[in-house]
Amino acid sequence: MHSEIVDTLRCLGAHDESWLVAAADHTEDRHIMRGVLGCPVCRARYPIDAGVADFTEGRGASSAAATEGPPFEDDDAMKLAAMLDLTSGGGYVLLLGRWARLAHALRELAPVMVIVANPPAGVEMGNGVSGISIADRVPLAAGSARGVAIDVGSSALADSAIARVRPGGRVVGEAEVELPAGVELLARDERHWVGARRGGGPLLRLVRGSAPPATST
Repeated sequence: MHSEIVDTLRCLGAHDESWLVAAADHTEDRHIMRGVLGCPVCRARYPIDAGVADFTEGRGASSAAATEGPPFEDDDAMKLAAMLDLTSGGGYVLLLGRWARLAHALRELAPVMVIVANPPAGVEMGNGVSGISIADRVPLAAGSARGVAIDVGSSALADSAIARVRPGGRVVGEAEVELPAGVELLARDERHWVGARRGGGPLLRLVRGSAPPATST
């Protein structure tokens, strides 16, 4: 878990959106590899192990972690960077399901932080890639992500993930994933679609106690 990402993590407790405090036991190049995140409001604790913060609260990770699908092609990371419109640096993107396998390749192409949800085996944390284990909600600040990529196995998490994307931010999905409400379709081919999150709208109701997202620039 990169130290810069800690600022955008949020407690899952039933209270106003709250930032978390990190206590690190072991770090590597600004990545917290082992430690704990604590909520100053409800005292909830979320352990970090091998660079992955566990927000499952004992319920087990979403089935998104088991998604396999066909192998990625050599230029898929470059295509993902283009679909997410990563033409400038800064901020972070969220990769769900099998998209996590492109995290490090994407990081090499674009100077952005990458968060992977329920990272599959073989995807290591570090080098700007951070991991979170989640059950049914995404523990990130509303409207804070530059974009999100969703696969078939993670479609149940789509609404919660999209609520974390800033208005106008990119949403990428596999062709089999139904276009979520609140996302405007920009392009589609036989493998993927690309959309942009509309500002405001009903997605905000999915974030319990959250504050409105920041206005896009």
